[in-house]
Amino acid sequence: MGKFLKRKKRSGKSKQGSADASAANHAASGNQKADNASHSGHEAAKTSKVAHRPAKAHIPLTRFIGPIITLVGIVFVLGLVVTGQVDLASIRLGRDSDEKPADTGGNPSSIQPVSLPAPTGKSPQTMSLGTFRISNFDMAKAKDEGIMTVLANVISRFDLVALQSVSKDAAAIDALLKKLRSSGGQFESHVSPPVGRQNDMQCFAFIWDQARIRLDPGSVFVVQDPADRMQFEPLVGSFETRFGSTGGRSPFRFTLINAHANPNGVPTNSPSNEMNVLDDVFQSVRQYVFQKNAEEDVILVGDLGVGSGGLAELGRIPNLISVGGDCLTDTLQTRTLDHILLDQTTTREYTGRFGLVDLQRQFGLTQQQAMMVSENLLLWAEFSVYEVPAFNGVASSVNTRGRY
Repeated sequence: MGKFLKRKKRSGKSKQGSADASAANHAASGNQKADNASHSGHEAAKTSKVAHRPAKAHIPLTRFIGPIITLVGIVFVLGLVVTGQVDLASIRLGRDSDEKPADTGGNPSSIQPVSLPAPTGKSPQTMSLGTFRISNFDMAKAKDEGIMTVLANVISRFDLVALQSVSKDAAAIDALLKKLRSSGGQFESHVSPPVGRQNDMQCFAFIWDQARIRLDPGSVFVVQDPADRMQFEPLVGSFETRFGSTGGRSPFRFTLINAHANPNGVPTNSPSNEMNVLDDVFQSVRQYVFQKNAEEDVILVGDLGVGSGGLAELGRIPNLISVGGDCLTDTLQTRTLDHILLDQTTTREYTGRFGLVDLQRQFGLTQQQAMMVSENLLLWAEFSVYEVPAFNGVASSVNTRGRY
């Protein structure tokens, strides 16, 4: 402010000099020297005005608008705080990058852990086979106690389960086996190497109750696909029930094809439709195991991405049936995705009973919680633990939906 007053003072002096010079000019208009002096004084005063006028423009009144608005805003907010309309405790000005989320009791999914059923109590006359695509089954799910106990509870009820969409490192399967064995179960597993195309790969897996099912050593292999006709090459394995020959009856032997297909968007009559590739897979595997071990029971399971009407050439193999038909197998109960396919004339051990495990109903989950576990439901079918002679077959095209 002192600087501003000094500039004002100098400006006043300049104005006074200008007035004096003007008076001298009018009093001695005939005198050349006086005229020159007056002219010099007038120019000096004019220069002084020009020089000092911009100094005032460097201090605009608008610079006070911002502080005034800020002050008014502070007063307004304080008024809201005083009246209770704003809770300062709920306002967060920032968050550290390493801040942890609120404690949820170790269960981020909010699913309450459940106990596993006792490893006893399964039927001595029948065995159960399931197919389950656990969406993106990786260690993130395996570390969630709620999700993991639900998965272990479901799988432990069955004798053999084929899994799809297992993470490439397969560490989640090891964690699942540990959980399954925690209640005294004797479960084993086999995981395929990663299959698929770049940036979209997965593993297949078999998990079985070792007390009731035996894996035929050396029988597991991944289907070769040199022409790259399938996104994920299926996994094949042969199994046998652990029930000794009784009264001339032999243990049930069968070969399982574990597949995950995605034929959507490809015409059903196109050779590149994966249903038209899987029919070749089924026929080739059946021929191979029959020539090798005289095995005729081949079962194809998995998420095939279509209902029974979209199975194309696979669905046209003589006597091949989908035991679940067009029952809705996704967790939202909107689509048919999963199948258990078998030849009803050769796999006569199928009892005609099948079902789905409804995660929401079984465990009291919300739809969102059930989706966290898996986007697909587990589809199962029941079989005799013994080979069934042709004349006493129980397999039929009429299925009975059961519950687990």
